[in-house]
Amino acid sequence: MFLATIGIDALQGNNSFQFYADSQTYHEVARGDLERIEGWFDTVGFAGNFLGPLVILRLTGENYYFVMLFDVAVLAGSIILLARTLRLDPLRYSLVLLANPVVVSSILSVNKEVLGIATLACMLNAFKTRSLAMSLAAAVLSFLMRWQMTVFVLVLVAAVGGLNPIRSRRGATLGVLLLALSMLYLALASAFETIRFNFELGVQDYEGSGLYEWLVHMQDAGYYWLVFPVKAAHLLFGLGLRLDRLLAPVDIYNDCIQLLHSTALLVLFVLLLRQRRFRLENDLIYASAIYLAIFAISPIYAPRYLLPVYVMWAAAAVGSAKPVRLFVSPHVRYRRRRMTVRDAGSSTAHFRS
Repeated sequence: MFLATIGIDALQGNNSFQFYADSQTYHEVARGDLERIEGWFDTVGFAGNFLGPLVILRLTGENYYFVMLFDVAVLAGSIILLARTLRLDPLRYSLVLLANPVVVSSILSVNKEVLGIATLACMLNAFKTRSLAMSLAAAVLSFLMRWQMTVFVLVLVAAVGGLNPIRSRRGATLGVLLLALSMLYLALASAFETIRFNFELGVQDYEGSGLYEWLVHMQDAGYYWLVFPVKAAHLLFGLGLRLDRLLAPVDIYNDCIQLLHSTALLVLFVLLLRQRRFRLENDLIYASAIYLAIFAISPIYAPRYLLPVYVMWAAAAVGSAKPVRLFVSPHVRYRRRRMTVRDAGSSTAHFRS
């Protein structure tokens, strides 16, 4: 009903109700109307990735209704997989996810956000089951989404894997990661030049407190490791406190949908603190911290990029007080299996005697 009355007209530019982020641009790419995109190789780049949305549009024949059905199917499958992996109540978890307006808007048009949720679902299941198929699915889906998502998957595997000598010291591992990212950001300064230029242009047109501009300049000086907590908090919650924009929204997506997304993140954060679950010992919180470390380094951001954080925090909030352990080394799993078999053998022998 929404697509028939408002949504399709908005996507075609016939009304100003912008409930989407880049969906209109993706349709232009699919039609070949974007000049800088001439082939499939042009759809993947450091500054942007059109590959995932373009694949979705090709699979659905660019039909708006089929795109919505595809998004709904991917989201439903991801929720079911996450619920099974993390032993969550599917209905309760679904309600918390759908309380975030970015999740709702993401199933109405072509976007990358549903691919991000699917990547998380496959990745977390792969950690639990050691499934090669799920690992490959997570890798492919992350590549279809954003290059940062692929980096996140690889870094998380390295952080919790057996080759990390300090994997049991999660705070130290996160600190080393932040230092490494700080140095890497300086080393790849030329690669971020275009992003920095766009950021400077945006600063000229934006009247704010100047905090974010100062954080980026500190990062440019090599102090990302130092300002990361403040920058992450700003990205997560900063927009969510601007509730005055709801009264006179200029842009529906930014002033309503993304704003309430940031507010929902803040509510979840407070809830996790009250539940005493916001700890690095929790695998989901640890994974979200690594995700933030990677995604917050870009000078230009959109709150929707942090939707996977909401997905992980929601799972941590609605799950059991003793959450499922995902990042257990194979050696520990092997010892546990041996102990289980040994205990079972002892019990059988005792019964026979």
